[in-house]
Amino acid sequence: MPDSIAVTADNRAHYLVRPLRRSDRRLIEQALRLLSARTLYARFHTRGTRLSPREIDYLVNTDERDHVSWLVLDPAQRPEDRPHHCPGGLPIALGRYVRDPETPSRAEVALTVCDHHQGRGVSKVLLGALAASAHGAGVASFCGSLLAENHAMRSLMQDLGATLRVQDGTIWAEAPADPWRLPDNGTVRRIRRVAAQVDAGLGAQRRSASNAIMRS
Repeated sequence: MPDSIAVTADNRAHYLVRPLRRSDRRLIEQALRLLSARTLYARFHTRGTRLSPREIDYLVNTDERDHVSWLVLDPAQRPEDRPHHCPGGLPIALGRYVRDPETPSRAEVALTVCDHHQGRGVSKVLLGALAASAHGAGVASFCGSLLAENHAMRSLMQDLGATLRVQDGTIWAEAPADPWRLPDNGTVRRIRRVAAQVDAGLGAQRRSASNAIMRS
């Protein structure tokens, strides 16, 4: 399992990103408690204030190929309990893609950012990390749904040059997974920067693991 990788967001804030682990369930439950009802509704389309155990199971049961999730951690914050299980800091965002079984080159993406970190470029960090995972995994396009009133996400999708369609009050968006195939603008350049940072970090970790095997 890859270690945390340092990345830089829009406001020059420094975060750590790493793939979600199944052992992170307690951390995810804690992070979800930081979400407002508004954010829960925008992300999960639920009017409740908590996710069910089954919904949390779905979030954490990743397989690193068809269901891939990345955490963004704030190194300046620590979990309330068991801080030794999360030395990189407190999870403040989660992004995932789930491959379409009928069209394996397509994957549905969902992003969740804690309220206090919204508007700081964290969604672009998540998209960059997910793009790095999609690279070489055969995922060519990302799609996803958003509520019509989610103006911030609509603006982000427009910057990506995403194809948008409206169905039953929900907007469906689709765009290339490779950020170098997206329009060249400030938003996309920030996503590319994170994707390059994550690619470099993963490459360094693979080389280190390979060297360790050779030495053994």
